[in-house]
Amino acid sequence: LGTDMIEAGNEFGTETPYGSALIRVGQSEQRLGSLEKEYIQSTNQGMILPLQSFLDGEMKNIMRERRVLENKRLDLDAAKNKVKKERKEFMQPKQMEVVDSRAALNQADEELVQCQAHFDRQVNLTQQQMEGLSHIQIDHTNHLNTLVKSQVQYYSQAHLVMQELQRDLFGVMEDDLNIKNPEAESENTSKNDMNQNPSYTVQPFPKNIEVL
Repeated sequence: LGTDMIEAGNEFGTETPYGSALIRVGQSEQRLGSLEKEYIQSTNQGMILPLQSFLDGEMKNIMRERRVLENKRLDLDAAKNKVKKERKEFMQPKQMEVVDSRAALNQADEELVQCQAHFDRQVNLTQQQMEGLSHIQIDHTNHLNTLVKSQVQYYSQAHLVMQELQRDLFGVMEDDLNIKNPEAESENTSKNDMNQNPSYTVQPFPKNIEVL
């Protein structure tokens, strides 16, 4: 955009008010573009890349351990339900099934012990992964501060560029208006002379003139 404005301004002519204004605006647009590139680069390095690295690394590991923990919990619940079922059948055995009921109950108890051990071990692993998030939160808080600082710097510099542009354009427009309206400029000069020369006074219109 800035380059196109500068080219158009040169075609209209640098001596024309519109051409010079186009060039001035185009230069400001180029400065804004450079500031935006610097802002994008600093944001990418200070916030986006560290966050992406965390999501692809530590966060994936945590989510995997949590899924494994959920599966272990389901296995543990199934083992508990099986023990309840086998104990109920052992307490109310059918004829010639006492030995089989006891063996099934013992096997269910062994499976429950194993499932409980696997679940407890997975709980410890998941807790260790979650405890590692404490230092990660501190790091990402610093990354957020970097992002905010980059935004403050970008918007403040862009604001200064636009303020300078506005002042320049306002001056160009005033000069252009004075060139196109010499009578207004002469009138302003006369008013200034009146203000600077106190001996020059305006005579009031007489009130006692009779109208015929």
